Amino acid sequence: MKTIYPFHSFLRRNLGMVEQIITAAGLAVLLYGLMWFIPSYPPDWGIVIVVAVFLISIGSPVAGYFLAVLAAAYPLYLVSIYLAVVFLAIAVIGQHAFIQNLGGVLMTLAAPLLNAVYLAWTIPVLGGLWWGPAGGALMGGLAALWMEVVASLAYLVPDLLNLIGVLPILTNPIAKFTSANSLETFQILFLPLSPDSSTLLFHTLQVALWAFVGWMVGMFNEKDFVQLSRPKSSVFLIGGGMLVLTALQVGLNLWLGFPIAKEAQTAMGFAFFFSFIASVLLEVGQHFIEHPLPAPVQQSAPIQLDVDNAPAAMPVPPLPDTPVDDKSDDLIMLELD
Repeated sequence: MKTIYPFHSFLRRNLGMVEQIITAAGLAVLLYGLMWFIPSYPPDWGIVIVVAVFLISIGSPVAGYFLAVLAAAYPLYLVSIYLAVVFLAIAVIGQHAFIQNLGGVLMTLAAPLLNAVYLAWTIPVLGGLWWGPAGGALMGGLAALWMEVVASLAYLVPDLLNLIGVLPILTNPIAKFTSANSLETFQILFLPLSPDSSTLLFHTLQVALWAFVGWMVGMFNEKDFVQLSRPKSSVFLIGGGMLVLTALQVGLNLWLGFPIAKEAQTAMGFAFFFSFIASVLLEVGQHFIEHPLPAPVQQSAPIQLDVDNAPAAMPVPPLPDTPVDDKSDDLIMLELD
């Protein structure tokens, strides 16, 4: 306990800095992943840019955000100028909301990578716990849509159950968008999701159910009885949200006739287990840092008296005895008066 109290106190005093370091690391890793998928900068320049984004984001998240946006615009420009323009427009218009909730934005953008390591189910659940019902719904729905789009670009079937544990690799994305105009660019992105009405309904409902789970977790998390029993109640919310997500996804595939591969059945178990453990650890860790530890109770040792060595009591001198005759004479004198 002597080591926990200083460590906990240090984290609470520097909580803002710890959050900035984690967010800066996530931003740098995401930018490095984009440069790896779309080679654009020379290797040495790429490392310098990633390190610069990390260091600047620690001191100023706003400056780090805009530097990362500018660094990411060039690889997208090499793929398609329309993608770069749309990306810059969204980044500038939503800058206030994105910077204030940069952790949630990074989790959503990292959904394809998290899904490859069985951690994508943390997005709607933690979105609801930490960013509320609206944040959970947005993060869950956008993460599902982003995973579908990236999977279709990698020539994979955008079925979120069968994508668990699969890393989508974009093979020569520049050639795919080279001669595409603005309309053709959006067709390349979204047309694989809607070849027919049944497939369009399937992908739309996938996005909707991920958004619903994030909203549901956020709504229950705002209840008073849940807040009063944190973090125990958060464990049940995390498990319940992931159970609902599993049931809805399996039910959707069975209803619309989309097969679930045997590998996907095993991957669902891994996704549930690893996402549950990661979400619980993050939620308990956040609760541990945000709340002060109870002060240790110092019990004083009982006072023991040594009877054998105690000092002897001082003798009290006897009171002088008053003669009886004197008392009688006093009474007689009072009567005479």
